[in-house]
Amino acid sequence: MNTVSWVFVIIIIIILILISLTRRRGGAAKYPEIVQGLLFDVRINQGLAKYFLELKKPRRFENSNWLMNKDKIGFLGESLKLMLKETFSLAEEYNKQIKEAKKTRSDSYKTIDLTRFKELLDKCRQELEDWMIQKTGSKDLPPKYPTLMGTLFGER
Repeated sequence: MNTVSWVFVIIIIIILILISLTRRRGGAAKYPEIVQGLLFDVRINQGLAKYFLELKKPRRFENSNWLMNKDKIGFLGESLKLMLKETFSLAEEYNKQIKEAKKTRSDSYKTIDLTRFKELLDKCRQELEDWMIQKTGSKDLPPKYPTLMGTLFGER
C-alpha cells in the first residue's frame, strides 16, 4: 500500500475513535439524569397526593422513571435508597387499589391514607434536590447545547 492509502486508513481510524468516545456517555455522567427522572416522578406524585381526594377520576401515581432506574441508584446514599424504595412501593400499592376501584366502579380509593406517602415524598424530594445541588450546582439539569461532534455525528 502506498502512503496515501495509509494516511486514509489512519484518518478513518481516528474518526471512528472520536465517534466512539463521543457516544460513550454512561456511568457517573448519567447520574444527574437518573436523579432528575426520579425527581420528576416525586414532584408529580406530590401534586397528585395533594389533590387526590378532590379528583373526580382517580389518577394513578407516577413511577415510570423509578421502574427504569431502580437498579441504577447504587450511587445514592443508603437512607435515600431505602426511602425511595418505600415511597415507590407505596405508590405501587396505591395504584393497585386505584385500579381495583376503577374496575369495580367504586369510590374505595378515597379511603387511602396518604399521610406517610406525602411525608416520604417531601423527604425524597428534598434529598434528591440536595444531591443535585451538591453535584451539579442546580436543582435542575442545565440545558444541553449542541456540540460540534454532536451536530456532525448526532447525539444520543
